[in-house]
Amino acid sequence: MRKHLYLYLFIFASLIALVFYINGRKYQEKLEQQVAELREDIEENKQQSGSTESSLPTTGVEHPFTLAFNPEAEEYLYDMDLTTQEVEQQVMDKLLELNLNEGGNPLIPYTGAGRGFQISNSFLVNHKWVLVNFYDGDQWGEAMIQYDIDADKNVELSTIKALLYLN
Repeated sequence: MRKHLYLYLFIFASLIALVFYINGRKYQEKLEQQVAELREDIEENKQQSGSTESSLPTTGVEHPFTLAFNPEAEEYLYDMDLTTQEVEQQVMDKLLELNLNEGGNPLIPYTGAGRGFQISNSFLVNHKWVLVNFYDGDQWGEAMIQYDIDADKNVELSTIKALLYLN
């Protein structure tokens, strides 16, 4: 009788393990199919947009910290008779112009090796701040820069805070 009890318990445990295996496999196949469908959708969206590169991750909603999608900043600029594209272009031009200075960009409070630090990327957060990446060939960092546009539409820049990554 005892032998039969162990045999029945073994068969019962084997059946339960088989059920778990089959259900787990079906669940895994379903997840893999969903992942494949999502990848196809992403590829279709990239092809439809015509661009595979983006400066911001696309999550379906606009990034909350951009000059282009900030109604308060757009209204502020509209009152100054400016558009977001004009401001972005003026700030970018000024940042790149400062890169041409001897010894590097004066907005970067660090001393770079050789030619000095140069601003490589920028991202306008709103109508007053811009985030930048800078490098000197060996070292790199990030900075937050405040910009103001006067009545003559001249851009004035000042560094709020900078961070240098050490090797």
